[in-house]
Amino acid sequence: MKLSKKIFSLSCVLLFIFLSTASCEKKITKAECPFTTITWENSLADIKKLEGEPAETDDSGYDGLAYIYPKTYNGKDGYIYYMFDDKEKLVSLLWVYETPDSKDAKEVYEKIHSETEKELGESGFQYNSEKFANSGTPGDVWYLDGGNVITSMVSVSEFSVVQYQFLHPDVSSEKPES
Repeated sequence: MKLSKKIFSLSCVLLFIFLSTASCEKKITKAECPFTTITWENSLADIKKLEGEPAETDDSGYDGLAYIYPKTYNGKDGYIYYMFDDKEKLVSLLWVYETPDSKDAKEVYEKIHSETEKELGESGFQYNSEKFANSGTPGDVWYLDGGNVITSMVSVSEFSVVQYQFLHPDVSSEKPES
C-alpha cells in the first residue's frame, strides 16, 4: 500500500513547528520507545531481521532514507518510520496513525499523550509565539538529554493524523529560551 506523501510532509512540518516554537522542563533524561524494541544502537540489518523487508521507503528528512512498515500500536493499525541520516545512523522512530474520523484520532492522541505523560511527567510545552497560541493542533515535546519525544495530532478535511516520535539526541533540539 502506497502511503500518502502528504502525511509524511505534514508530519515533518509539525515536527519543525514543535521543535522551533516549544518550551518545557526536563524531568527525565531518556525515554524508551514503546512501539518497537529497536534502539539507537541498531542497524538497518537489525530492523530488517525484526520487521522483514519494508513496505515502502521514502526520504527521511535527515538526508537519508525512511524505512516504513505497517505497525499496530495500542490496537490501532498505523505505520512505523525508521529514519536514517546520511551516515546510515538511525535518528528517528516515528509511529503514524491516519484515520478519516477526527474523534478517533483525538482519542488515540489522548491515550498516547496520557501514557507518555505518565512515563515522562508533564512536558510543560508552551508555544512561544502568538501565531500558534490558539492552534487547535494538540502536541507536546519533551526535551530529554537522551532525545526529544514528540506527540502530535492534526486534522484536515479528508483525514486526521496522530504521530508519536522519538528523536536521537544528535537530531534533537535544546529547549528554546522562553
